[in-house]
Amino acid sequence: MNNYSFKKYQPLSLRVWHWLNALAILGLLGTAFLRKTFLSWRTNSALIENKLQEAGTTITPELAKDIAVSIRTPMWDWHYVLGFTLGGLLLVRVLVGIFAVKKCPATHAAQSAWNLPKVPAGQKANAVHYTLVKTGYALFYLVTVFMVASGLLLYFKTELGISKEALNPVKEIHELMMWFFVAFVVGHIVGIVVAENRHDQGLVSDMIHGGRKE
Repeated sequence: MNNYSFKKYQPLSLRVWHWLNALAILGLLGTAFLRKTFLSWRTNSALIENKLQEAGTTITPELAKDIAVSIRTPMWDWHYVLGFTLGGLLLVRVLVGIFAVKKCPATHAAQSAWNLPKVPAGQKANAVHYTLVKTGYALFYLVTVFMVASGLLLYFKTELGISKEALNPVKEIHELMMWFFVAFVVGHIVGIVVAENRHDQGLVSDMIHGGRKE
């Protein structure tokens, strides 16, 4: 096994964290997409108004909005639950890193980049790919920290005495960074497929049973 292979033994704590984290992020993305598409209050409030008008009943735009928001509220409550879950998993990942993996993704990526000039020419391509992936992981954790922190600010804005207007920039960035996770998930899946068909067969199964200890 070369130094730039992703096939390494994965402790049980990291494997459980990985799959729970994946479920939380996919759930968050799903609720965010529903909020912006099928359960958008703008789309549904207009639909409610039009359908009631066709039935010969009038309704104010404000009431139509309230009904549309009420329809999506149960779904959006799951976004909050999953957001708190992601925050808890982030803390768990710190503990896993300290006690099980004993390696910080950010410092590991930096160390790999620092060692690139010393890599033999024959391994340079694998080393660059490995470093880019590890850097992507480090960026993933940094963005996750921001998403959890900004999500908590938005959720507890009233308790913290922060106005909705003051948090508008935070909200906009929070919503924009959702696309980072979309790109990360797609890139992660594509990367696994490529690795499974090249030199790192068994990555998925290793993340289930742990792989072979070195």
